[in-house]
Amino acid sequence: MTIRDPRPRTLVTGATGFIGSHLSHRLLATGVPVRALVRRPDQAAALAAAGAEVAIGDLSNPATLRGACRGCSVVFHCGAWLGRPYTHEIAWAVNVAGTLALARDALAEGVTRFVHLSSITVYGPVRSGLVTESSPLWGGVELYGDSKIGGEEAVGEIASQGLPAVIIRPGMVYGPRSRGWTIRFAKWIRRGRPAMVAGGHTLCRPIFVDNLVDAMLLCAREQVVGHAFTLVDQDMPWRDFLGYYARMVGRPVRSIPYPAAWMLALADELRALLTRRPPRVRRSALGYVVSCARFSTEKARTLLGWSPQRSIDEAMETTGRWLRANGYVIA
Repeated sequence: MTIRDPRPRTLVTGATGFIGSHLSHRLLATGVPVRALVRRPDQAAALAAAGAEVAIGDLSNPATLRGACRGCSVVFHCGAWLGRPYTHEIAWAVNVAGTLALARDALAEGVTRFVHLSSITVYGPVRSGLVTESSPLWGGVELYGDSKIGGEEAVGEIASQGLPAVIIRPGMVYGPRSRGWTIRFAKWIRRGRPAMVAGGHTLCRPIFVDNLVDAMLLCAREQVVGHAFTLVDQDMPWRDFLGYYARMVGRPVRSIPYPAAWMLALADELRALLTRRPPRVRRSALGYVVSCARFSTEKARTLLGWSPQRSIDEAMETTGRWLRANGYVIA
């Protein structure tokens, strides 16, 4: 006879993804009952083995989200469209309409906290100055950022009806299992592909996944309903960030001049039109790469009491061990 745990669940969308899986395993390790909302339950075996309740739901199909929040006190909305397939229709269906449907269900089911994972791309490719949560959101630049702005607006619409929501805007989230900011760079540098533009003197905004999870958990506990938080570990030159991966793979980081990067991005976009596959690099994304703006985390430090608990040296040591264990770095 199976006895169901009567405690309220914590719902995690995108639970088999990079950030969602790290968050889910942290919650489970501390004894929190987790409902993992996934599209493909065959990819959730590790979560199920760790004790998660696996539920099937597709953010692009709002009908599958009805009742997803039933019996849950907290929702962490990590699921998102990340660029594949690269179409406006899919981006909006998942990141905007899907978020709206989930937020409506959360309100209907009486969720006490809805933590929405957005992105610093909502600020656009700001070239200089200091970016804070009061900085304007900049749409019309890149599809991912536009869809994240739409997702925030969807959350805001339901929050105006009473949903207790918090928005998180993280920078480049890296660490074990990160395809975008870890695996890709390790592969590019190992293969001798250019991984930085114009010498890497401009700034990037990394945040280690464990540091992000710390902040997400604080957003569920602290009295911060109605707030948005920018989260980065630090602003640092691209050459310094990528230098960690270069040392892991034993190869130098190749750089490419900005005009050449622009032309390569154009060629890749044309190739994408012919092959119907998403471009690997887009011209619209280059503005983010050459930015020298700095991002303030003072609000998170003050209201959440958050600060990055793992330094970049510690985080990259952990990341390097994972890359070596999984064959991305030849020891």
